[in-house]
Amino acid sequence: MTVRPQVLMISGSPRNGSHTAAVLRAGANCLVEEGADPLLWDLAAHPLPVVEAECHGRPERYGAALARKLPLLAARADAFVLASPAYHGAYSGVLKNALDHLDAGRLRGKPVALVAHGENLSAVQVCDGLRTVVRALRAVAVPEQLVTVPGDFAHPAGGGPELVAPAALDRLGDVCRALTSMACRTGRPAMAGVDRGRSPQ
Repeated sequence: MTVRPQVLMISGSPRNGSHTAAVLRAGANCLVEEGADPLLWDLAAHPLPVVEAECHGRPERYGAALARKLPLLAARADAFVLASPAYHGAYSGVLKNALDHLDAGRLRGKPVALVAHGENLSAVQVCDGLRTVVRALRAVAVPEQLVTVPGDFAHPAGGGPELVAPAALDRLGDVCRALTSMACRTGRPAMAGVDRGRSPQ
């Protein structure tokens, strides 16, 4: 039986009901269709404490359970999706803090897909910046990436934003296919232990 690659998706918006998280929810569905098991970590719902230098590489030293859990999930994952809104031409501080909780040993050689959201396509700067961080973590950013803008979303009454623009959905599909393909080619599928599509508790 083929083991499905596990993909850790980190939403870097500090706002509940964000466009960034909406993209990752759509991406999780796409990853399931591509044969992967996604786990969405929404930093708005599961915030992390500010990183402590003395705990780097030793997450067990943190008092906060979530700070201990994220590095374990990262080590278990076969691939990653990093997503952020554009803040002053860069990715969010909460995403940078989350990445600072990780060390290169947990991401080395693993594929990473990048997603950005902003008022216009200049939000591509988010992806440019994240590529530098991914490289520093010894991971591999896939060439395909997605940048969304407000017009790519619908806002149903009583609900949060939903990604509906056909072009954006098609591009998201390309990103998910590239990520799962690279995960299957370059890494060992991670051991089971994270249920598909669940958020961390």
